[in-house]
Amino acid sequence: MTSLLIITSVEKLQTRVNSVVKSFKNIPGIYVSLNKTQKSTENILRKNKINTNKIFFIDCVTSEKTKEDVLHIAPDQLDLLSSAINTFIKDIKGKKFLVVDALSTLLIYNDENKVVKFVKEVTEYASQNDVKVTAFSPKTKGEELLNKIFNFFDEVKKR
Repeated sequence: MTSLLIITSVEKLQTRVNSVVKSFKNIPGIYVSLNKTQKSTENILRKNKINTNKIFFIDCVTSEKTKEDVLHIAPDQLDLLSSAINTFIKDIKGKKFLVVDALSTLLIYNDENKVVKFVKEVTEYASQNDVKVTAFSPKTKGEELLNKIFNFFDEVKKR
C-alpha cells in the first residue's frame, strides 16, 4: 500500500484529517490521536458525517480510560505505541488504514531521533502489511524532523 505525509497549516489540519478519514469509506483502520482526545476527535469526525464504527482509536492525549475500545498510550512511550499499532495491523484482516494526526507533537515528549525511529518502524511495518498510512504534521513545527522522515513515505504533500 502507500504512505503519505501531509504537511499543512495548523488551521487546516483538522479539515485535511477529516477529508482523508472520510476517503476510507467502510475500511477498518487505526487513528492515532496525538493532539486531541479520542472523544473530541470522534465527535469532530461524526459532526462531519464520518462513520467511526470501524475506526480503532489510540489516544495519546488522555490517560484515563473512558471507553473499552480505546487504547491510551502516553506520547513518550513510542515503543509501546509502535507495538500497539503493529498488533492492530496484524489483527485487522484485508484492507486497512492508519492515520497519525500530528507527528510533530511527538517532539514535545521525545527526542528527534526516537521520533524518526518510530516513524521508520511504523511505515515499514505498514508497507509490509498492506496498510494505507497517512501522517499529518503542521508546517510550523519540527522542520528538522520532517527533513529526516520524508524518505520513509511514498509521497509527501504540502498543502
